[in-house]
Amino acid sequence: DINVECITDVPAPDPALITDEADNNGVPTVTWASDVSDGLSCPETITRTYDITDVCGNVIQVSHNIIVQDITPPTGTAPANVTVECIGDVPAADPLLITDEADNCGTPTVTFTSDVSDGNTCPEIITRTYTITDSCGNSIDVTQQITIDDTTAPLATAPANVNVECITAVPLPNIADVTGVSDNCTAAPVVAHVSDVSDGNSCPETITRTYSITDECGNVT
Repeated sequence: DINVECITDVPAPDPALITDEADNNGVPTVTWASDVSDGLSCPETITRTYDITDVCGNVIQVSHNIIVQDITPPTGTAPANVTVECIGDVPAADPLLITDEADNCGTPTVTFTSDVSDGNTCPEIITRTYTITDSCGNSIDVTQQITIDDTTAPLATAPANVNVECITAVPLPNIADVTGVSDNCTAAPVVAHVSDVSDGNSCPETITRTYSITDECGNVT
């Protein structure tokens, strides 16, 4: 009996492999009779039979088994790691991004398995796993890292400069005076009053009022 991995590895019948044929009346003839599969796979067993025939037509049959069993996992390379700014920028899983999948016995299948987050933020790392499986169920997992890291500060427009006559007429800080607030990833960045800083002069005195606009990753304008 012999073991091979792929159906293409099954050797051709060869009567010369029988070397001890003998008969009481001369040298008998060896011929290949049949290959019969058990119809299974992983493993599949092929029973190969030879006829040994003497000059008077007396025949015996001898057979051996060829076991076809693929035990070698396929190969393949994960897509390159990527970095995006927002969760909405994470690309959809795509098995077609794996282009070099291969197997010793045919073409394996690539499937998306899972996305697993590390649970952190700024950055958050998602490990994306694809499984490459051959026809006998041998498989490997390949992983891609998707890093989500927002580094872009929000946008906003400061209130217009104003002039007042008296210190008592200086308006109170009002975050609603900050307009055009937006961010690439955060739907509602936080607007806060930071400080009022006087230049220390008088007639005129200039007060610089500062607001901050902060997104969920701490980027500040």
